Amino acid sequence: MRNFTEVFNDDSIKELQKQLLFSGLDEEEIYLFILHAKPKYIHINRGESVQFAERFDHMMCVIYKGTANIYSIEFDGYKTLLKNLSSGYSSCQMYTMFDYSSDLIEFTASEDSDIILIDPQSIFIGEKNLALIQQKILVNVIASQRQYFLDISEHLSIVSQRSIKDKILRFLSIQSSKEGRNEFDIPFSRDELANYLAVDRASLSRMLGNLKKEGIIDFKKNRFILINREQIKKY
Repeated sequence: MRNFTEVFNDDSIKELQKQLLFSGLDEEEIYLFILHAKPKYIHINRGESVQFAERFDHMMCVIYKGTANIYSIEFDGYKTLLKNLSSGYSSCQMYTMFDYSSDLIEFTASEDSDIILIDPQSIFIGEKNLALIQQKILVNVIASQRQYFLDISEHLSIVSQRSIKDKILRFLSIQSSKEGRNEFDIPFSRDELANYLAVDRASLSRMLGNLKKEGIIDFKKNRFILINREQIKKY
């Protein structure tokens, strides 16, 4: 893990401006904050994983390039898929309000990803010339917290369904609503989707096959089509 200031450049600023955490900040403001906060930087190649614990478990995290899945890992090694995050979506909400010191947090890259870790204290402690910048970032943190709770509610509404069929159709209905169309890609592999839905991998595959035979959905790999809207509408 390196200091972000070692690789920080003009292109980095442009990428950070796309992130929720730095929304509304100009290039000079981002530059000053990065010099003040001195974030940690890590690059993860596609398919690789990195775990954060101990002195990093409280930090705000921004994926400013790429896509990664976030897992929580319990003491017994059990992993729970929490969220798929892409560049443009700040995951800082996972670290600013909750203490994950009892769990590990793991990032697994779906594609080559660049991640920075920011100590939350850098938002609250600083010099007078940083006060306005820190205020803007704090407002963005609050906005990200709101999105986080919406994500939690969405996930709970899916995993609380009684049957695997209901979980799948609830998940696909939500994805369809987000995309605004009946044909869309999901951000998970089959193993990842089974983890996210909290179901057995074989049972998931079997139910997807049944739904396809019934003419309710169609799919090829991660591409799904909702065919029978009457069946899915209640979700």
